[in-house]
Amino acid sequence: MAKRAVLVGCNYPGTKAELRGCVNDVWNMHKSLVDRFGFSEDDITVLIDTDDNYRSPTGANIRQALQELISQAQPGDILFFHYSGHGTRVPADADENDETGYDECIVPCDMNLIHGMYVCRHDCAHSLLEVAIESKVDMNLIHFCSCG
Repeated sequence: MAKRAVLVGCNYPGTKAELRGCVNDVWNMHKSLVDRFGFSEDDITVLIDTDDNYRSPTGANIRQALQELISQAQPGDILFFHYSGHGTRVPADADENDETGYDECIVPCDMNLIHGMYVCRHDCAHSLLEVAIESKVDMNLIHFCSCG
């Protein structure tokens, strides 16, 4: 059984959306996964926007890291995704049955101009969970949204 994680922290330095604690959240989660839950540092992918020694948490890089996470999954594995940064919402697709009328999104550091400024509607998380269920792995998704 493998334990793998993707940890994403977006502080958006130098922008009007700048935050101060999201990268700290990533390092606190990293420490907890290694010290308390037995994850190997080699199996934790970190994407942060404050240190050029790490991959930047752009929309494309987040998608790639998640794809790598699930593509290596074997039955019984534990997968963990942590995101700390801005969140937002967009109108739900017309064909979706959603009582709120909105999809929740995470906002990568590049504002993901490929799809407006959003990296991941709830259907992305849903598809990740479907893959996890089909692969018989445990998948945990944690989203810390900083509002302000």
